[in-house]
Amino acid sequence: MKIFFFGGTFDPPHNGHQSIIEYSLPLCDKLIIVPTKKTPDKNSFPIANYKHRCNMLELIANDKKIEISNFEIKSNEINYTYFTIMYLKEKYKNCSLSMIIGKDQLLNLHTWKNYEQIISMVHIICFNRYVNLLTDDSLNIDKIEFIDEFKVDISSTTMRKEIYNEKEDILNWMNSDVIKYIKDNKLYA
Repeated sequence: MKIFFFGGTFDPPHNGHQSIIEYSLPLCDKLIIVPTKKTPDKNSFPIANYKHRCNMLELIANDKKIEISNFEIKSNEINYTYFTIMYLKEKYKNCSLSMIIGKDQLLNLHTWKNYEQIISMVHIICFNRYVNLLTDDSLNIDKIEFIDEFKVDISSTTMRKEIYNEKEDILNWMNSDVIKYIKDNKLYA
């Protein structure tokens, strides 16, 4: 069984996330989306709570092959990707496990807790984020699959600032159901 997992804050989920999900679904048997409680290298928590972020994810990730995991959210400690991988490997024994990340995150991978073990434990699928990739020699490039034809460069930070500005191109960046959910629940106002 081929399992992909895609972690992130998803605060809010946008068309970049949705495009990654749609691209990945035909390539795996199961896609696990793992919203973070708090990104370890950031000082702040996500603005929208877990329930809202999961509800928004369900609007863009509506497929029987998708599971939205609460593993990182239910932890009382700061969770690291390494712990998530250990959990998934235990839960899905004898499965092929691939981690989906953006190229911007690949540049920071060497700063992640136990990053060398992460590289040895999973196949990495890296989506282009319009950054030049400079890697150090410790990355095992053979275990990284680059999706360079992916040309979406959207940030949740930008989306939070633009949602209420009624810019015409916001619909090009976010699912209309997610925008409606945000406005109905007065998120990011």
